[in-house]
Amino acid sequence: MQYRPLLSAVGLCALTVWSASAHAQFADKRNTATLYLQAGVAERDARALTIGSTIPMDWKTFWWGHPVTAHWDMSLSAWNSDRMEREGSRTIAVVGLVPTLRFHSKSQYPWFVEAGLGGYVSSKLYESREKRFSTAFNFGTHIGVGYFTGMRRENEWSVRLEHLSNASIKRPNPGENFVQLRYARHF
Repeated sequence: MQYRPLLSAVGLCALTVWSASAHAQFADKRNTATLYLQAGVAERDARALTIGSTIPMDWKTFWWGHPVTAHWDMSLSAWNSDRMEREGSRTIAVVGLVPTLRFHSKSQYPWFVEAGLGGYVSSKLYESREKRFSTAFNFGTHIGVGYFTGMRRENEWSVRLEHLSNASIKRPNPGENFVQLRYARHF
């Protein structure tokens, strides 16, 4: 019973990827929909495991001769943090939607850099040994660097730095920083 929302989210992501995959803008797979798995750690005592999907936006430009694209990043995460010794650990669900810009290296090179800013909603207030969020809605910003592999660049590997906080909507606002590793499969 407790896995029903997770299975529904995975099914929704798969359906979205399938329906968006026909809109590829490059001959290779670099700007197609993805499904991804991501794992990360916070500064001290929290971990995150994420599944998600990226959906390309119908937007493309060039900066300094390099293609720049945009996509939506939809995610469902489980954050696990250690609380006070007597309280044990706690896991919360976090749902995110983040518009992201991606700066691609020239077409023959498989590197990219990306940045995004979006919103996240958690099932409960995030709490660790040293931090306690005051809102379930938070903003997230990230920067990342990644690399494509595969014959048609259908595999994507990236490292991301992400900061989440409520932008001082309510105090306290300690924020949390994650280092994340992501594998995405393009369709």
